[in-house]
Order: sequence, then structure tokens, then C-alpha cells
Amino acid sequence: MKRKIVLVMSIVIGLIFTCSPISIASVKERHEYEQTGKVFWEANTEEANIALTFDDGPHPANTPELLDILKAYHVKATFFVVGKWAEEYPEIVQRMIDEGHEVANHTYSHNYDEAVTKDVLMEEIDHTNQILSETVGIRPTYFRPVGGYYTDAIIEAALDLDQNVLLWSWHQDPRDWAGTPTKKIVSHIIEHAQAGDVVLLHDGGGDRQETLRAVKLVIPILKHQGYHFVTASELLQPNPLME
Repeated sequence: MKRKIVLVMSIVIGLIFTCSPISIASVKERHEYEQTGKVFWEANTEEANIALTFDDGPHPANTPELLDILKAYHVKATFFVVGKWAEEYPEIVQRMIDEGHEVANHTYSHNYDEAVTKDVLMEEIDHTNQILSETVGIRPTYFRPVGGYYTDAIIEAALDLDQNVLLWSWHQDPRDWAGTPTKKIVSHIIEHAQAGDVVLLHDGGGDRQETLRAVKLVIPILKHQGYHFVTASELLQPNPLME
């Protein structure tokens, strides 16, 4: 009887793996992607520079308030915008550019799908690039995959479209997207701050008042500690004439 059960289970398992469309995404180690010179998590630098990055906007309420805060502190940041929201609020994206911030690509629809195909993702990236080109006259240098997922297909999709890929420093996700209180967001960023950090924050995706209050506190503290806030391009591709 046991032999029959084992045999039946073996047949079922075999059918699953031979007939199912399920496939396991190919993923390399982080350092292998970094060796391309086009995929980044942070900068390898001794300069006390930090990049604040904001995902999922533009948001009609959060983003203008955030821009007011950054302007008051003379800080430049990088915004990974979602194409459908950039299409709806192009005036906010234009303000980002006018005030010296960097605008980057965060797909068109912001769907969480680690198993997204290369072709589908290329359409998402390219659609957002077209929107930004037509509405505000720019083509982003950087792309950030939704959820920070990275596979060979995701990386190749971006690189084939001549987009650099920027994730974030693994120690600089204060989980503001999860409704983390202001005090915890601030303490996380301050306690983990290092030269070359890329900090993950959000201006879209819901109520971001905790994030906005945290930004107001983080900037003066880190400035007092000697840090300078720069865009992604300034952090990762510094101009020798500016050093």
C-alpha cells in the first residue's frame, strides 16, 4: 500500500513539474550585478554624501509639501515617479525639475510582480520614459524596480533600455511605507547613516505625514553631522570639476 502511495505521489509531482508553466526566476548575487557598472545600491565613497530618494509619486498633496520642505533646507533629492501619476500630475514633476531635483523611473503602473517578464517590464519602463519626455522634456537616467525586486529579466529589461538601476542601501529602509512613526523613521536613518547612502522613502502610496515630519527632522541633524544631500547622479556619477 505504501509503495502505491509513493508511486502516485511521484507521478503527480512529475506532472506538476513537466506540465506547469511555473518557472523560477534567475537571480545573481548582488556583486555580479554591480560589476556591470550600471546597477547600484549605494556609492563607494568617503565623501559625506547621502541621497534621499522618494518612490511612488507624484502625489497631489504629499509631493508639493515635501518639495516645500526640501526647498526650505536647500536640499536636492531624487524622485522615482510612477508613470501613471506623472501623466496625471505633470506640473508637480515639472516643479521637481525646476527646483533642481532628479526625476527617475519607477514603472508605469507600479504592479508588484517579481516574475514580470522582460518584455512587459520594458513596456512599463519605456511608457514612463515617453510620458516624461512628452510632458517635461526629460529622459531619466535611473530606474528602480517595484518592491526592490531584481532578477536577470528585470535587470536586463532596464539595461536594454539604457537605464541604470538604483535600488537602495539595505540598511536605509526605515519602512515608512508601512506607517512607521516619525520618531522611528528618524532614528533609523540617523543611526545607520554612512557616506554614500541611498535612503528609501516614499511620497506616494498613501498618507505620508509621518515621512514628511521625519524629513524635516532628519535633514538638519545630518547636516549638523557634516553630511551633504545630493541627487542619485551626483552621488554615483560625480563630476570631477565639482569635487
